[in-house]
Amino acid sequence: MKHILIVDDIAVNLKTVKLILDEYYKVTAVTSGKQAIDFLKRNTSDFPDLILMDIQMPGMDGLETMKKIKEQFGENTLPVIYLTAISEKKMVVECFKAGLSDYIVKPFNPEQLLQKIKNVFDSFESANR
Repeated sequence: MKHILIVDDIAVNLKTVKLILDEYYKVTAVTSGKQAIDFLKRNTSDFPDLILMDIQMPGMDGLETMKKIKEQFGENTLPVIYLTAISEKKMVVECFKAGLSDYIVKPFNPEQLLQKIKNVFDSFESANR
Protein backbone atom coordinates (compact mmCIF):
# COMPACT_ATOMS: atom_id res chain seq x y z
CA MET A 1 0.00 0.00 0.00
CA LYS A 2 1.38 3.40 -0.96
CA HIS A 3 2.14 5.84 1.84
CA ILE A 4 1.11 9.52 1.72
CA LEU A 5 2.33 12.24 4.07
CA ILE A 6 -0.14 15.11 4.54
CA VAL A 7 1.24 18.45 5.77
CA ASP A 8 -1.26 21.12 6.81
CA ASP A 9 -1.48 23.40 9.84
CA ILE A 10 -5.30 23.26 9.95
CA ALA A 11 -6.64 20.20 11.79
CA VAL A 12 -9.94 20.01 9.90
CA ASN A 13 -8.04 19.90 6.56
CA LEU A 14 -5.86 17.05 7.82
CA LYS A 15 -8.88 15.13 9.08
CA THR A 16 -10.84 15.64 5.83
CA VAL A 17 -8.01 14.53 3.55
CA LYS A 18 -7.15 11.60 5.81
CA LEU A 19 -10.78 10.40 5.73
CA ILE A 20 -10.79 10.51 1.92
CA LEU A 21 -7.45 8.71 1.54
CA ASP A 22 -7.51 6.15 4.38
CA GLU A 23 -9.44 3.61 2.33
CA TYR A 24 -6.81 3.61 -0.45
CA TYR A 25 -3.48 4.57 1.12
CA LYS A 26 -1.48 4.48 4.31
CA VAL A 27 -1.71 8.08 5.56
CA THR A 28 0.46 10.03 8.00
CA ALA A 29 -0.52 13.59 8.96
CA VAL A 30 1.71 16.34 10.39
CA THR A 31 0.97 19.99 11.09
CA SER A 32 4.09 21.83 9.90
CA GLY A 33 6.96 21.83 7.45
CA LYS A 34 9.39 21.18 10.30
CA GLN A 35 7.37 18.15 11.43
CA ALA A 36 7.36 16.86 7.83
CA ILE A 37 11.16 17.06 7.59
CA ASP A 38 11.58 15.49 11.04
CA PHE A 39 9.20 12.68 10.03
CA LEU A 40 11.15 12.00 6.83
CA LYS A 41 14.47 11.89 8.74
CA ARG A 42 13.06 9.45 11.33
CA ASN A 43 11.24 7.17 8.90
CA THR A 44 13.72 6.22 6.21
CA SER A 45 12.46 2.62 6.28
CA ASP A 46 8.84 3.76 5.91
CA PHE A 47 9.43 6.73 3.61
CA PRO A 48 6.22 8.10 2.06
CA ASP A 49 5.57 7.73 -1.66
CA LEU A 50 4.01 11.20 -1.98
CA ILE A 51 3.50 14.40 0.00
CA LEU A 52 0.27 16.43 -0.01
CA MET A 53 1.16 19.83 1.43
CA ASP A 54 -0.41 23.19 2.09
CA ILE A 55 1.55 26.23 0.90
CA GLN A 56 0.46 28.74 3.54
CA MET A 57 1.68 27.50 6.91
CA PRO A 58 3.22 29.41 9.82
CA GLY A 59 6.97 29.10 10.28
CA MET A 60 8.16 27.22 7.22
CA ASP A 61 5.72 27.48 4.30
CA GLY A 62 5.16 24.76 1.73
CA LEU A 63 7.65 26.14 -0.81
CA GLU A 64 10.44 26.34 1.76
CA THR A 65 9.57 22.89 3.08
CA MET A 66 9.74 21.40 -0.41
CA LYS A 67 13.12 23.06 -1.08
CA LYS A 68 14.52 21.66 2.18
CA ILE A 69 13.18 18.17 1.43
CA LYS A 70 14.77 18.20 -2.02
CA GLU A 71 18.10 19.48 -0.57
CA GLN A 72 18.18 16.82 2.13
CA PHE A 73 16.70 13.81 0.34
CA GLY A 74 17.39 14.40 -3.35
CA GLU A 75 15.76 16.21 -6.22
CA ASN A 76 13.57 13.31 -7.41
CA THR A 77 12.96 11.58 -4.09
CA LEU A 78 9.19 11.81 -4.07
CA PRO A 79 6.39 13.75 -5.72
CA VAL A 80 4.73 16.71 -4.00
CA ILE A 81 1.17 17.92 -4.58
CA TYR A 82 0.11 21.20 -3.02
CA LEU A 83 -3.34 21.46 -1.47
CA THR A 84 -3.86 25.19 -1.39
CA ALA A 85 -6.33 28.04 -1.38
CA ILE A 86 -3.92 29.97 -3.63
CA SER A 87 -4.81 29.87 -7.30
CA GLU A 88 -2.94 32.91 -8.63
CA LYS A 89 -0.90 31.96 -11.69
CA LYS A 90 2.34 33.58 -10.55
CA MET A 91 2.44 31.41 -7.40
CA VAL A 92 1.50 28.26 -9.30
CA VAL A 93 4.32 28.85 -11.81
CA GLU A 94 6.78 29.46 -8.96
CA CYS A 95 5.71 26.19 -7.35
CA PHE A 96 6.20 24.19 -10.55
CA LYS A 97 9.66 25.76 -11.01
CA ALA A 98 10.53 24.57 -7.50
CA GLY A 99 9.68 20.98 -8.45
CA LEU A 100 6.00 20.63 -7.68
CA SER A 101 4.27 17.61 -9.26
CA ASP A 102 0.75 19.04 -9.19
CA TYR A 103 -1.58 21.23 -7.15
CA ILE A 104 -5.18 21.15 -6.01
CA VAL A 105 -7.08 24.30 -5.11
CA LYS A 106 -9.22 24.17 -1.96
CA PRO A 107 -12.05 23.46 -1.74
CA PHE A 108 -11.73 20.29 -3.83
CA ASN A 109 -13.88 17.22 -4.34
CA PRO A 110 -12.69 13.75 -3.28
CA GLU A 111 -12.71 12.35 -6.82
CA GLN A 112 -10.45 15.16 -8.01
CA LEU A 113 -8.02 14.52 -5.15
CA LEU A 114 -7.88 10.78 -5.78
CA GLN A 115 -7.47 11.20 -9.54
CA LYS A 116 -4.66 13.77 -9.20
CA ILE A 117 -2.82 11.47 -6.78
CA LYS A 118 -3.20 8.55 -9.19
CA ASN A 119 -1.96 10.67 -12.11
CA VAL A 120 1.09 11.84 -10.17
CA PHE A 121 1.92 8.28 -9.07
CA ASP A 122 1.60 7.04 -12.66
CA SER A 123 3.73 9.88 -14.01
CA PHE A 124 6.39 9.61 -11.28
CA GLU A 125 6.70 5.85 -11.68
CA SER A 126 7.05 5.97 -15.46
CA ALA A 127 9.66 8.76 -15.21
CA ASN A 128 11.73 6.77 -12.71
CA ARG A 129 11.80 3.41 -14.49
